[in-house]
Amino acid sequence: MKITAILQRFRERVAVKLGLLLLSVFLLIIFSVGNILYSLFLNFYLSHVTEELVQRGHSHASVLSDHFFPVTIEHVIRMEKGSRFMVVILNKEGNVIASSASISPLQRDYLKEASGKKEGQENTIEKDWDTTPFLVSHSPIMQNGKTTGEVVMFSPTEPIRQAVRLLQWMLMITGIVTVLVVSGLLFIISRMVVRPLIEMKQATSEIAQGRYSTRVPVLGNDEVAQLAHSINHMSNEIQFYQNQRNEFLADIGHELRTPITYLKGYSEVLLRNDYTPDELTQSLTIIYEQSNRLQRLVQDLFDLARMEQGNFSFCFVPLSLEDVVTDVLSLVESSMDEKKISLEYEPPAMPMSIEGDKQRLEQVLLNILENARRYTPSGGKVYVRLNGTKTSAEIQIEDTGPGISSEELPFIMERLYRVEKSRSQETGGAGLGLAISKKIVEAHHGSLHVESEVGVGTKFTIQLPLKK
Repeated sequence: MKITAILQRFRERVAVKLGLLLLSVFLLIIFSVGNILYSLFLNFYLSHVTEELVQRGHSHASVLSDHFFPVTIEHVIRMEKGSRFMVVILNKEGNVIASSASISPLQRDYLKEASGKKEGQENTIEKDWDTTPFLVSHSPIMQNGKTTGEVVMFSPTEPIRQAVRLLQWMLMITGIVTVLVVSGLLFIISRMVVRPLIEMKQATSEIAQGRYSTRVPVLGNDEVAQLAHSINHMSNEIQFYQNQRNEFLADIGHELRTPITYLKGYSEVLLRNDYTPDELTQSLTIIYEQSNRLQRLVQDLFDLARMEQGNFSFCFVPLSLEDVVTDVLSLVESSMDEKKISLEYEPPAMPMSIEGDKQRLEQVLLNILENARRYTPSGGKVYVRLNGTKTSAEIQIEDTGPGISSEELPFIMERLYRVEKSRSQETGGAGLGLAISKKIVEAHHGSLHVESEVGVGTKFTIQLPLKK
């Protein structure tokens, strides 16, 4: 059972699968190339041997056609003695006149076939090199346009079979050595290719266990390197959201604890029944303010949850964007004056109508203007500009506050993120307002951008499509 499990795990490894796939493709190529080379060599060699056999027969027949005398016949016989060929000369009746070697019974059958050949027929009598002992050709001896004899040539096929067997052994040994070498190289290459994937698997396992600082080495710029880069980016994002979640839980705990503490403390004052009218007024005022603060926090959490689930409802109607902006400005004007912040508004050069949810757009503008009021020091300025093009409107809200550092700027519209880490009651929310605002603007098919410079101020830009 243990061996079976090991073999199963071995077969499931990507490096093994990749190596076997490449090896299979290589074996197919080797087999195809070997078969082609074998066929080409065999055809070339047989063609060479057969052509030489026929040419020698024609050469002898040509000499004998000019000089069909005993001396010439003897000369032809002596030329083939000691060679791998055998020559037999027949007269016109098919009888043997001379031969360079003794004639076997099988060769006599070929001689009968040769004597029965007519002029113009194929010169090769036997071409089967694999199962017969000879290749056989015949060439007629012609005198005055008549056949006066035949020259029959025999070539043994055993040397051909030996050459073919040698070729087969060479191809087989070469193939085995090549397969072994290539197999080793392929498995090494496959392991090199798979190693980054194994490292990514280990890294993702560590990330899944909460070790978000794990990184995968990024080598090159191919698809594997891009995957490694994506895993590292994912790890950064998970680590970021994990940190934000932890901060969010601490924020929510703090934000809930503060109003609840006020509510509990001033409720206890009212329960003593020994308070003065001024204490009663102060206690009720604080209880009311903290109740409102707690209500806003719960509503923001509820809105964000619905947005994340895609259940946030909007009521889109035609409306004047300038009316939306001026209504919001009238709401925040008094709070700006209390802090001695100058609120300046630049109206558009032409009317701007959009399809939108007035309440939600006001919520966006109030969020941004409230942030500007919180962070802009007394005596500062907040500019609100409304302009646009033929297809889109642009609302700019710019303050002269302390600004946001370039390190924190990309994250300020992430949910749960807060630039103000002190979480003081004076300046801190729960880090939900801008995240909600961004989703509201995107639901209107618009965009929300922010630019900031430390010591100069911050500018939010809202772009919305105009009504067609």
